[in-house]
Amino acid sequence: MVRISILLVLSLITTLIREDSLLNKEIVLSQNEKNLLSQGEIIVRDLSSGEKDGKTIEAICLIKASIDEVYQVLIQFEDYHKFMPNINQVEILKNNSTHAILNYTLELPMHKIKKYRLDMSFGKDKYHAYLNWTMVSWPGLKDSETIRNTTGYWVINNYPDNEEYVIALYHVFTDLGDMPLGLGWIVDILTYHSVPSVLINTKERVLSKSN
Repeated sequence: MVRISILLVLSLITTLIREDSLLNKEIVLSQNEKNLLSQGEIIVRDLSSGEKDGKTIEAICLIKASIDEVYQVLIQFEDYHKFMPNINQVEILKNNSTHAILNYTLELPMHKIKKYRLDMSFGKDKYHAYLNWTMVSWPGLKDSETIRNTTGYWVINNYPDNEEYVIALYHVFTDLGDMPLGLGWIVDILTYHSVPSVLINTKERVLSKSN
């Protein structure tokens, strides 16, 4: 019992440290990336080098909106199916001002359906906002019905080079698990192709709400 309590405390401390680091995370850009962002481009970074399973991708864009306007769109989880790529449904099991447990249903090509559960934490202040998620167990799902793992985060900061904009970073690791021979392209759809779409669609959603 004591051992379990210690592990829970250590897990809570680790989570709090990670959330604080995200709330204060600086998004570092090269001059070339700054130039591309100023032209309305999406920056995509493949961080998967050396990973045996899964892929890590992040993307960055500028949005002409406030921190709160972007944040409010991102915490409306029940609306994700309206603009997030491949998401068919998000069922909210628990949701308060800083924490949610969410069941995701993905609709993939060839009518393939995948489901998984995320433990999501989120928060904001005047200058920053974040969302952070890890995959947790969904009892009753078969391995063939779910993915192996996904983790990730959003960071939204005021953009120092132009006060009318915020800079948004979306970072995600995805491991779909074993895929049948010849279907590896589905992994690319959920990583290389969908990650930029997440930012493009989110940007359009924010702008439609703020107009």
